[in-house]
Amino acid sequence: MVDAERGIRAADKKDLDLVLEILNITNKAFYEAIVPADAFREPYLTAEDLAEESKRKAFTVYELKGKIVGVAAFEARCFGIGVVDRVYVLPGFQRRGIGAALLAHIERCAKAQGIREIVLWSDPKAAWAIDFYRRLGYSEIEAEAIYDDAMIDERVRQHGTELVVLRKRLSSDRMTDQS
Repeated sequence: MVDAERGIRAADKKDLDLVLEILNITNKAFYEAIVPADAFREPYLTAEDLAEESKRKAFTVYELKGKIVGVAAFEARCFGIGVVDRVYVLPGFQRRGIGAALLAHIERCAKAQGIREIVLWSDPKAAWAIDFYRRLGYSEIEAEAIYDDAMIDERVRQHGTELVVLRKRLSSDRMTDQS
């Protein structure tokens, strides 16, 4: 369903080629300069990788005048926790509120599904991305946080070295570690 005001809607299979293009163009534009040459991948994501991810993640797109210019993905995990990733807006369309609108939409949908907290991560050298998430109410995760979810717990272990892991509580319920 399209949010008529903003052009936000769920991506469908026919959108995957454009989603892939946005991910690869934007990743190259912003991450090639900060990722060591021997670690930078181009393409960042293959069509096969995206097709596999789309089986477990809900991709949301932002359309402007009929053109997809931004994308974000959401995956519900365990214990009311969701993961947001692949938040990318084409370089020529950044700083217009598109990324913030995508995240706000995902947060509303996640909360309606009973998700209490969203976790996401970024390269520690991507200061612009970390600052963006902080402006939207995300804060760095505590090093001792335990989610009992292997993928999330691995990212938490990488916090402060390989990644910056951030979280945002969507509800006022007090959460306890699931250890």
